[in-house]
Amino acid sequence: MKYEEITVFNYKVTYYAMRIFALYWLLMQYLDFRRINQWPKEIYEPFLPIQRIIFPQYPSEILYVSILLICALLLIITIFKQNYFLNFLIFLLIAIINFPISLNFSVGHNNHLIIIGFFMAIFLLPKNLNKENDFKWVQYFYLGILSTYSLAGISKFIGVAKNLILNTGKITWIDKNAAKINTLDNYWMADIKVPDWILNLYAYENLWILITGFGIVAQASCFLGAFNRKFLTFIMIFLYVFHWYTDFFILADFKDAKNFVLITLFPYHIFYPFYLKILNKKSG
Repeated sequence: MKYEEITVFNYKVTYYAMRIFALYWLLMQYLDFRRINQWPKEIYEPFLPIQRIIFPQYPSEILYVSILLICALLLIITIFKQNYFLNFLIFLLIAIINFPISLNFSVGHNNHLIIIGFFMAIFLLPKNLNKENDFKWVQYFYLGILSTYSLAGISKFIGVAKNLILNTGKITWIDKNAAKINTLDNYWMADIKVPDWILNLYAYENLWILITGFGIVAQASCFLGAFNRKFLTFIMIFLYVFHWYTDFFILADFKDAKNFVLITLFPYHIFYPFYLKILNKKSG
């Protein structure tokens, strides 16, 4: 298949994979809701003005579960009936479902990637991707997801350049032990002892300068994956490893972000020959 055909084929599979994954994601949100629901209600502090309007108080379990069930029903319906309006409702509900879980109680915002993914897919129905240039719409879908990582990588470049030009004396990402200090700081704030195996890995100081530099360059260039399938596969692997690193080394748990990266960026076209064989057997 040509690049254009591969791009459209991969998204058509991704469309369904996203919805199946989202059903699992809803269950994870319910478990998080139950955990956070045990905290004192007095410390509930929504971050965004829209959160204060929708959930001025922490929602009851009945209300939250009802929203989860409605969203699950819409996800199942859109597997069989592709519809712009239903896709918009799914995006809206996923954003609302995230409010009690993130951006309050000083809890980090860790579902932004999933929200962006469903936002970018609102008007991207597989049944309508039949024209020669429709692959460009899929590129925009990838670009919307990957740009979040590129912006983070570019901001690191700017931060390093600023500190070097202004000679601030602050530690930059290209300094020795910068990655190690970042890990120590995050574990210290969490009041957790750094595992010995992590400290042993940080003993290779010069190697970590190269790893950190490579990571920043790769992160900043993520958006280019939207326009090249091989590079997109590389970026998918890099982002999965990157999220694994943040989980263990700096305690930045972005929940299901790494799984969502696999779901949306996976090269499903590698299974296309098997798909053709199945079709041929049925037609034969």
